[in-house]
Parts: sequence; structure tokens; C-alpha cells
Amino acid sequence: MRRAVSLLALCMLIPAPARAQDQTGVRTLAFQGIGAWLFQVVPARSEPATGLHLRGDLGRLAPRVRLSPSVTFWATRLTASQVSRVAARVEEFCEAAGTPCPGVELGEVQLSDLSLDLDARYMARRWGPLEPYAGAGAGLHLVNGGGGFIDNTFVEDILDAITPGINAMAGVQLPLGRRLRLHGELRGVVAGGANWIGAGLGGSITLPTRRTPAPEVRP
Repeated sequence: MRRAVSLLALCMLIPAPARAQDQTGVRTLAFQGIGAWLFQVVPARSEPATGLHLRGDLGRLAPRVRLSPSVTFWATRLTASQVSRVAARVEEFCEAAGTPCPGVELGEVQLSDLSLDLDARYMARRWGPLEPYAGAGAGLHLVNGGGGFIDNTFVEDILDAITPGINAMAGVQLPLGRRLRLHGELRGVVAGGANWIGAGLGGSITLPTRRTPAPEVRP
């Protein structure tokens, strides 16, 4: 997570080159802004959690489509029913290995997800001062399980995974001056053992552009 945050912070230090307003396409993409959100995450098999979402802005891929890399992290614990299901799998494994272990207690089991995504957002026409958008994306999820009883055991290996995922989002942004925007967003993720839905609030800033000096005209 620290490496991902450091990468986005480094990109903030690189000003985006100034571009004509009508330019779009892959060749025109450059880091133009960054934002941060706090999400209330509701995972499919874990307790609700607060997630941190960092997103960059690469500019317009098409007239109304913006491309954004993002990093999301949340951590919580498995629900009691999910812990019971994992314990049942452990008992089945022990039974198959010839060493029955009925009534195994796993205690509290933590689960976290660090995802690296690339999203495309369609910017709809303004609705008064609000700028609505919707989009979708794909990424890679690093799911990690842990707990006092399962650390460094095959049970932890069952929970750990590196899995691809897809996501969808819809939200609105409110300009606050020339460079700042306030965002509200709904987001859903399908990624194996890390499925979740959530709502988030955050803000973004547009980076200053690097001015290209005019060519010198010689007589």
C-alpha cells in the first residue's frame, strides 16, 4: 500500500503538459490530477469496513471518456458464518488426512484487499452545478487473510489470493473553484473472494499544466 501511495505521489510532482482542449486519444494521455476517497465498504463475506481509495486522472481517452488508474485498500474481519465455513473446511481436511479435529476454533479471522485498477469514466452533461458520471474498470486484487490461530498455516493459504476483478461506478462531482472538485460515488466490485459494494466521499485536484514555450522566430 505504501509503494502504491508513493507512486501516485510521485506522479503528482510531474506537471501535465498543456494540451489543446479538443485533443483526445492514447497519445494525449498524461497525469492531470489526483483524488482521494473514503468508502464505506460492505464486503460479501466480511464485516463492513472503511476503505481508502486513491485515483489519478490521465485525461480524456475520448471526448467524454476519462481514464483513471486507482488504488483501493480496506481491512476487516470475516463474519461469524464465514469463520464457521472455514472451520468446516479445516475439519474436512483433517478428516481426509486421517487426523480428525472436530470442533476446531479459529477465533477472529482478518481479511484485507489491496486492488490496483484502471477505470474508464463517461462524463455526462452537467446537471446544474453537478457533473454526473458512470464507468467501469478492471484490476488485480491482492487478498490477504490472517489471525492468531491461522497465521503461517494452510488455512491462511486458503484465504490468500491474487485474483482479477471488474468494477462499476456511478457518481457526481461538484467543482469548487478552478482546480478542486468534491465527489460522491457508488462503487461495486466483483473479484472472487473480495466482492463488495460501497459508497464514498472524496475530493480531487487538477494539476497545473506545464507551459510549452513558443518557438523562437528568427528574422
